[in-house]
Amino acid sequence: MSITHDTGSKRVTLQDVAARAGVAVSTVSRILIGEKTLSIRPETRQRVLEAARALAYRPNQQARTLRTRRSYSFGVVVPEIDNPAFTTIIQGAQRAALENRHSLLIGYVDKHYPDLELYRRLVHDNQVGGLLVTTIQNPDLTQGLHALGVPYVLVNRRLDDNTPRVLVDYEAGTRQAVAHLYALGHRRIGYVSGPLAHYTGRSRLAGYRAGLAEPGIVFEASLVQECEYDRAGAEAAALRLLQGTGERPTALCAANVAVASGILAVARGLGIAVPEQLSVIALLDGPAANMLTPSITAVQYPFFELGHTAALDLMDLMAQRPLRDRLRVLPPGGIAARESTGPAPAVR
Repeated sequence: MSITHDTGSKRVTLQDVAARAGVAVSTVSRILIGEKTLSIRPETRQRVLEAARALAYRPNQQARTLRTRRSYSFGVVVPEIDNPAFTTIIQGAQRAALENRHSLLIGYVDKHYPDLELYRRLVHDNQVGGLLVTTIQNPDLTQGLHALGVPYVLVNRRLDDNTPRVLVDYEAGTRQAVAHLYALGHRRIGYVSGPLAHYTGRSRLAGYRAGLAEPGIVFEASLVQECEYDRAGAEAAALRLLQGTGERPTALCAANVAVASGILAVARGLGIAVPEQLSVIALLDGPAANMLTPSITAVQYPFFELGHTAALDLMDLMAQRPLRDRLRVLPPGGIAARESTGPAPAVR
């Protein structure tokens, strides 16, 4: 079998690896494809792997696909390429692909203009054998995805069907955030939410309401303001919560760090000190949380594990192996306590 990597004028083959390792070609092939039923001495396996690395051996995926009639590539489609959560999901999926000798293709679809044609191109033009989908917002798109004839796994998206999906528990993370504020003495806790038409927005709102209910705080709809996941929308929402004539909240949950930054800007403009007069917690951590002043307390999630787990499930489906669980929910990683939260003003 030939490969895609060319060392000088000679292509490295399985025969080259076998000759260097001193084993049969069939043994090299079975080791390199990760055959689980192969019974072989660990030192022999190690010798073959070292020979393959030394010769810079890379399998020809096209030939592999033709031989096995299986695709060894899959695609991931994301709505935001500058969002650290999606970046980390991609990194986890890429690690799983490398560990299993697959290739990962990345597609970007504008969240304002979902385009099923992108999925079709990945499947028909790029010949991917499966899809990781992070963009789905309505059940109609699943009909188009199903018609493509390849398996797919929803990543941090959930529909009311049996589609395989891997999620982080946004509801539990938001409950933790509210509990964190309650432990600091806050009783009037507001929420600047992302779009509630999205699964993530609805999950966090459910967690916010559950977090209030646990210690007996009555939910007030007036303390929830919806915005896009950006600073400008967050500033407008924060003004509605902080500039009114009624009793303002002593703490705010922010959908993400960008929303938290908008809240900080409004608080600064109104002369409200953070955290002395207002605590702010982001319901989704990100690298910028440590760059703001004050730094933002935030809920952490295992996004690398999310991408890795979803990719492993997808590769099982591509290989027609049954999934043990069609729904996996990963717990939050806890609260990263920073400078933006502190005791409620009344208990200082």
